[in-house]
Amino acid sequence: MRFLFALCLSFSVFSQDKVQLPASFTFPIPEVEINCMQHFNKNAIGYNSTNAFILAKMSEMMYPERLDYQLRYLQNNCQPLDSLKSTKELKEFPLVNNSNFNAAFSDRFRHYFNDSISTDIRFVEKVKLDTVRVLGFKTILGYDPEFTIISHGDLILIVFRGTDDVAGNIRAEWKGTDFNYRKTYTDSSFNHAQIHKGFWKSFEIMKDDLFTILNELDAKNKSIWLTGHSLGGAMAIISGAYMQSNGFSVQNIYTFAAPRAFGDTLFAQICSKSLPNKIHRFEYYLDPVSYVSSKKYTSVGIRYWFDQKELGSYKLYSGIEERHKSTSFLGYRKRRCANDHKKEDARLKRAIYKRHHIGVLKNFYHHNTQWYVKGCYQQLSTEQKLVLPSVNDSFPFIYYGWEEGK
Repeated sequence: MRFLFALCLSFSVFSQDKVQLPASFTFPIPEVEINCMQHFNKNAIGYNSTNAFILAKMSEMMYPERLDYQLRYLQNNCQPLDSLKSTKELKEFPLVNNSNFNAAFSDRFRHYFNDSISTDIRFVEKVKLDTVRVLGFKTILGYDPEFTIISHGDLILIVFRGTDDVAGNIRAEWKGTDFNYRKTYTDSSFNHAQIHKGFWKSFEIMKDDLFTILNELDAKNKSIWLTGHSLGGAMAIISGAYMQSNGFSVQNIYTFAAPRAFGDTLFAQICSKSLPNKIHRFEYYLDPVSYVSSKKYTSVGIRYWFDQKELGSYKLYSGIEERHKSTSFLGYRKRRCANDHKKEDARLKRAIYKRHHIGVLKNFYHHNTQWYVKGCYQQLSTEQKLVLPSVNDSFPFIYYGWEEGK
């Protein structure tokens, strides 16, 4: 087994006022991770279990607190960190933030790739805060798209981050991007179709940087894969469709816990025509983000869902229709669920209706990125698990301090 010299971290820093951020992050590299991207099929069509697992891991590591914990976990020889008592403690004394995120992400994944070929990893963050008054009260709206581009030979991976803190404001991106759900007109690349306003504005902020880097990397002559969790999944779909309309060759888009409220019928038709069998949306059981929808929006791509751990051991159901319809953005009524004849679909439908939308939305821990990493890992064969990285189980409740997400 090949090792890097392990960085000595003293967790007594948690009692200090300020944490010194390391310039690089070293840890013993699990042998199975070295050059594991050789098993990634860049030319795969449709669903590929190996690709899904690797992309789910990268999507999870786009969140600084999860990357932070996993680096500590690896430095601790893959043993749980008893010195960390809560998510709050980790976020108050971080070793990873956006200022050193590129170095941390690069150290975590660079050895996945063949070191005889140059690997270019770039992290981009675009922050925009707007202060407005709503009903006479001042509120801050946030647009904070972040993505990492990995270029290795003739492969391009683009990984988008989901909703997170914006300049220390935990609610700004929720209010400015996610909840800004009115439709707005796009540009000529989408034939001026209408899509979710917050998603479109966030995309516009990062668009120039994204295309500048893609052109520098000669991406039009490479196989491009896009992925992301939650809001990152929405950004992956919009970016991928936009890139395809502007001369780039998008091989596949895998999203995890992405929202279903994207755009109008025209936008869905554009995605279906330009990216046939190339948009794959993975959902976990009762994940509330993938549950919320509206009759004003049309879903895009192919839907998959992982059964809950306790009943189905993350069994994957693929290529099925949407699980429900709604009458308004946050209102629901019972309608016929596709594939009612299947016992599993019927069970999922009953679980949704039993909880109603309030019951689903309050269980926000089902949105935890770990469900998706574990779900994708469960789909691997025994042979695949022997040559691919492990789950590297992160602190189970790292998601805005919700300790229920185990």
